[in-house]
Amino acid sequence: MRILKLSSTKNTRMNKNWIASSSIENFWMSWRFKFLLSILKKAKIIINNKKKIMDLGCGNGVLSNQIENYRNVKIDRVDSDINSLRDNQKVKGKLICYNIEEKNKKIRSYYNIIFLFDVIEHIKNDKKFILNTLFHIKKNGYLIVNVPSLEFFFSKYDTAVGHLRRYDKKKLFSILDIKNTKIIAMNYWGFCLIPVLALRKILLKFYIKKDFNTIVNIGWKTNSFTNIILKILMYIELKIMKYPLIGSSLMMVVQKKN
Repeated sequence: MRILKLSSTKNTRMNKNWIASSSIENFWMSWRFKFLLSILKKAKIIINNKKKIMDLGCGNGVLSNQIENYRNVKIDRVDSDINSLRDNQKVKGKLICYNIEEKNKKIRSYYNIIFLFDVIEHIKNDKKFILNTLFHIKKNGYLIVNVPSLEFFFSKYDTAVGHLRRYDKKKLFSILDIKNTKIIAMNYWGFCLIPVLALRKILLKFYIKKDFNTIVNIGWKTNSFTNIILKILMYIELKIMKYPLIGSSLMMVVQKKN
């Protein structure tokens, strides 16, 4: 599929081992999506083909595929790394190579919803990045953000995949509490994954910090059995603990008022 270039490209491709195992079948991708559906319902946000939607920092497009399959909508997949865009499959919307910081006037206040999932933890100036993202959202439109949480569990894995930080509610609130915006929802998810974060941090202490491929393999990849076990934990948590007080990730919905 043709890639529309709205700006110069960047070489920010994620670790190849992470990309290879980050499919729709992966337990974490499934968990994140199911929690997204829950928080969309809580925020009373309806996704349909009348809305213009962007998946910013889409990577290989797992989230876009999940949403497009669920609601039969078209999503613009946007990334500044053209190689990541080429990894996208079964694309219904547009593939756009674009650096959000350039704030192209043609798409100012263009989108009803922008998903910014697991992106800002990679960005040095996360507050500025958020402001640049809001430039592209219509009045009363929504920015939906997902980030890794709990700085205490920052480990060699985070460094290997390019994380600069993890967040808690206070830290995320501080960068999203912006004039002319309203925070609709902010919730942790992945409570049952906290022991996994702890175990990962301990195990990775015994590995060389710059051995990124090995660290990602240990810290992220799962076999079919582990994937099933973790999905069972997902179903249990989503059933009995809809919005946990703490979790391995944090999701937030912000509405742009002007």
